[in-house]
Amino acid sequence: MSRISRYIAKKFWAPFFFSMGVFTALVVLGDMFEKMKMLSNGYATMGAVLTYSLMMVPTWLTTIMPVACLLGGISVISEMVSSGEWTACVASGFSPKQLFKPIIGCILLVAFVTLLIQEFIVPSLSMKAEVLYRIRIKAEVNFNLNAESDVAMRIADNQMLFAKKVDLGQGVMEDVSLDIYDDLWNIASQFVAKRLVWDEDSQAWIFEKGTRRTFIDELDTEDEHFEQARSPLELPPQDMSVNRTDNKLLSIRGLTKRIQFFKRSGLTTYAAETERQAKLASPFVTLIMCLLGMPFAISIRRKSKILNIIASIVIAFTFWWLISMVTSIGENGYINPFLAGWGPVLFFGAVVFFEFKWLKL
Repeated sequence: MSRISRYIAKKFWAPFFFSMGVFTALVVLGDMFEKMKMLSNGYATMGAVLTYSLMMVPTWLTTIMPVACLLGGISVISEMVSSGEWTACVASGFSPKQLFKPIIGCILLVAFVTLLIQEFIVPSLSMKAEVLYRIRIKAEVNFNLNAESDVAMRIADNQMLFAKKVDLGQGVMEDVSLDIYDDLWNIASQFVAKRLVWDEDSQAWIFEKGTRRTFIDELDTEDEHFEQARSPLELPPQDMSVNRTDNKLLSIRGLTKRIQFFKRSGLTTYAAETERQAKLASPFVTLIMCLLGMPFAISIRRKSKILNIIASIVIAFTFWWLISMVTSIGENGYINPFLAGWGPVLFFGAVVFFEFKWLKL
């Protein structure tokens, strides 16, 4: 790396960390004050609200880092332009693309760190924060993030499982009915049981206190009662995805597991697949957002931090608005999830290409 590249890269970090600190503080404080309204319910405590806010910091960081990158890039360029450094560098033979490279390198580093935080830190902390909020702040005493009610799933081509309650964390399903159909989708047999429990030793699902009903014809059935019986369901709890966790709280690995399970069960995967593609595209979103705004700083001949901040916020919110709109459409199945996740990146990538070409950068 040349001396000028190191100089430009070094200038990036001060406005980046400053803007990230300011925006994070504003967002966290705003969220904390909003949750403090719950103190009047007689259950929430100040300690619980503070703990919740701290747990949510990594989540807010991943949201704010792209804006901080954009503001950092615009600030470096506008400062160099206003001080005459940009003109001097260009006059010395450096092209604008060469001067952009160290800033882009810093942005890519931040995007990579953001992806790691989003994948390995945010999901577990966000889930803990959600449980804390529901139980200790909102006072939903019986809330269980791992449990889901009234579940129906296809476990094989001719088998449907229904359960009143599923808790994969405990490996237990309650009030279960497993229907087995013939080739014409006429019901052939049925298991009805009080519970379906995962047995670690035998690596199998076991029915408890139930009845096996065989349908001899339309009017005649044969019932066999049992205390325990092995279930045809072979998928272990860790490979299943039946819970109340929002897609946005899951990592890419968690979303992949959910999508695979939904496909096995014959359920739609629009929402989970759209969220997965959006997460995979997030580093490119950060880069393209910054490339979209950085040339703007060259046109500013006077150093103006307020103008830089306004430009960063306008570009970021325009980007987020389009992403949110397209993602919502994709989650409802109106467009392909891959297009919903990558469409804004491709669109603004083309805008950046023609912007640089038009400005001859």
